[in-house]
Order: sequence, then C-alpha cells, then structure tokens
Amino acid sequence: MSEPRSRPANARAHVVSWSVLVLGALIVACLTRYNLQPYPAWATGPAGGWRSWEEFLLVNVTGLVLLPALLMLGVLREPASRFGVRPASSGAGRIALVLYVLMLPVLLYASRMPAFQSYYPMRSMAAYSWRYFVYFELTYGLYMLCWEFFYRGFLTLGLARAFHPAVAIGLQAVAFGVMHAGKPAPEVAGSFVAGVALGMVALRARSFMPCFALHWAVSVTFDVLVIRARPGGFL
Repeated sequence: MSEPRSRPANARAHVVSWSVLVLGALIVACLTRYNLQPYPAWATGPAGGWRSWEEFLLVNVTGLVLLPALLMLGVLREPASRFGVRPASSGAGRIALVLYVLMLPVLLYASRMPAFQSYYPMRSMAAYSWRYFVYFELTYGLYMLCWEFFYRGFLTLGLARAFHPAVAIGLQAVAFGVMHAGKPAPEVAGSFVAGVALGMVALRARSFMPCFALHWAVSVTFDVLVIRARPGGFL
C-alpha cells in the first residue's frame, strides 16, 4: 500500500527541485551580470550614470527573495518552512559558532592583503564614518539575509527534495561561487568551499538562519579588521 503513495510524493519532489533549479539558474545568471556592471538596471553604459547602493539592494532583494517566493508560494504552493524559513534544529547554532571561530585567523590574515583592503568595505565611505558604517552594515545584513535565503534555503533545501544531498550542496556552492565573480581572487576561490560548508549546515539545521548569522558575522568582522588595518580608517 505504500508504493502508490510514494510515487506522487516522488513526482512532486522532482517538480519542486527542477523548478528551483531552472529559476535559480536564471536568477544567478541575471544577478551576476547586473552585479558586475556599475550602471543602473535600465542603463547599458555610462550615459545612464552610476547605480546607487539602494538600487543595488533593491534589484538583489527582488531576484533573491521575491521571485523565489512567488514560485514557492504562488506557483508550487509549498510552505516556506520547507525552504528553511523556520527555526534551526538543535545544535546548528553551535556549529556556526565553531566555524566562525575557525575563520578568525583567516580573516585577520586576509584583512592585511592589499587586494582586500582596496575592495572592502564594499562602500568605501563606511571606512571613514561610523554613522555610515552602521547604516552600511545593517543594510548589508539585509543583503546577506537574502543571499542565505536564496542559496541555503531556496536552492539547497529545494534541490535536496529530489536530488542527492551532495548534488544539492554542490550545485548551490557552484552558483554561490559564480556570484562572487569580480571580488578578490582568493575570496572567489574560497567561496566554493564556504558554499559547501554552509550548505551542509543548512541541511543539518533544516534552516538557513544559522548560515545567515555566520555569514553576516564574518562579513562585519572582516570589515572591522580591514578598517583597522587601513591608514585613515575611523577605527
């Protein structure tokens, strides 16, 4: 009696995972192209001026959250909890904390490298004004929340519905690395490894929240270390 029930469930899982894969690939391709060019979304060159930080956030939030939410809730009619919008399972927070501590020596070393000092913070004004620093880190936290929802919630947990966990983790890690294009080369290379680690945490936690906390904490810490190492920074 169990086989007739498993077939529809299995078919449903494949519909969900393949839908996530197709939309996810389109979003990664479009946002990667947008993020690599400094012009507004509607412009094709310098004649359109330079995009603002706020526009950058709006475009990314739309791609990383709004479009997946429309697919999840409006088309597939799947509960958001199946994509990691839920409290993390017990122990996931401790794993994230251990990973953060392990990252500290790497962050300290990288913060003194010229390639990172010329790139971070992503908004250079944040290095010279504590008020703008607070504004930037809070808004960048929103950006990180959207990234982790998309990669560790929508992609990792969505793909794992039908695909092997290793495949789900690998696919989202590749997409995660691709969207780091344009950043310092050591970070681009390391992002694939980080994507695998974060994907494993998400699958264990059944939530993207520990990944968000870890990713944002690492980001803020690194900005602080870079500013402290940079001549003229406010810290």
